[in-house]
Amino acid sequence: MLCLAKEWVQPVFYLVAIAATIGSVITFYQNSKRERARWLFDLFQHFYEGEEHKMIRALIESGKTEFAAKEADEELLQKLDNYLNFFVFLHFLYKRRILKKEEILRLFDYPLRQIAQNPAIRRYALKPEYGYEEIKDLLEILSYPEGDES
Repeated sequence: MLCLAKEWVQPVFYLVAIAATIGSVITFYQNSKRERARWLFDLFQHFYEGEEHKMIRALIESGKTEFAAKEADEELLQKLDNYLNFFVFLHFLYKRRILKKEEILRLFDYPLRQIAQNPAIRRYALKPEYGYEEIKDLLEILSYPEGDES
């Protein structure tokens, strides 16, 4: 009888260990998805609800971007640089495989489309001396049509 119990203990132990491992993996992936969603929400919230980018977003959306073409208003240009650096950061996250193309498009399609379609902003962002090569690469990766860059 004792010998029969020994024969059952080891297989049962292995089955319990396998079930626990599978349960741990499932829990890990569920927590990872939840944490990723929270992280994406924070990124979204920082961009859309934070005060840092509101003014520049409003100017770009309204087409009042002559400040970028003339490069005269230092305060607005600094705000524009902060705005553009956000998208440089998105490019960095994409290249590191932290963000997916679909996530960037779902969360930031509109402002990226505004950058691509606004001649003054696009020209400013694509000037080599300003170091925003990542934005050009990001626009190409996301298949935004090339605008007027002259």
